[in-house]
Amino acid sequence: MKKKTPKKQLLKKVKELSNQVTKLLDTAKVKYKVLEHKVVYTAHDVSATTKNKLGLVAKVVLVKVTGPQPVILSERSESKDLLKSKDYFVLIVLPAGKYVDFKGIKKALKAKKVSMASEKDITKYLKTKVGLLHPFGSVCNLQTMLDKGVMKSKKLIASAGTYTHAVELAIKDFEKIVKPIKGSFSKAKR
Repeated sequence: MKKKTPKKQLLKKVKELSNQVTKLLDTAKVKYKVLEHKVVYTAHDVSATTKNKLGLVAKVVLVKVTGPQPVILSERSESKDLLKSKDYFVLIVLPAGKYVDFKGIKKALKAKKVSMASEKDITKYLKTKVGLLHPFGSVCNLQTMLDKGVMKSKKLIASAGTYTHAVELAIKDFEKIVKPIKGSFSKAKR
């Protein structure tokens, strides 16, 4: 039997991620569109490629949090790896043209420390690569935090878990599916 190359393994994983996202949306019975685009690695590039405003396109960032875990996270997480220490991970969904506001996240979660997750964390805990994060934390048993800047629009465009596909759906449907913590988690670029 022929052994799969790392590139083939990655392609298989990417397809699985995309399928998880569309399956979640289909199960929730919400309207959405899959937007196919050229290979891009950032939300900013998705905006340029799909010719959508930066405010419509969401950037998804994984952050590492140190401190007591919110009850909602403890209840939804089944992964022992994510719960075995006082460190846990949260997905932040913010406008593509903004930076992560660690102080806002720290305050909302009553955390001791908040930092950007490393590429190693993304690979180890989410079994994916940087640039493939999608905003549906429930697919990977993660709490999702939604920045108020994203909520200004009626729709959301975000990665579907691949470098070549994004999904577009109504913000109200996204909130219904994900049940995010809402607040101010971004700041303007300087």
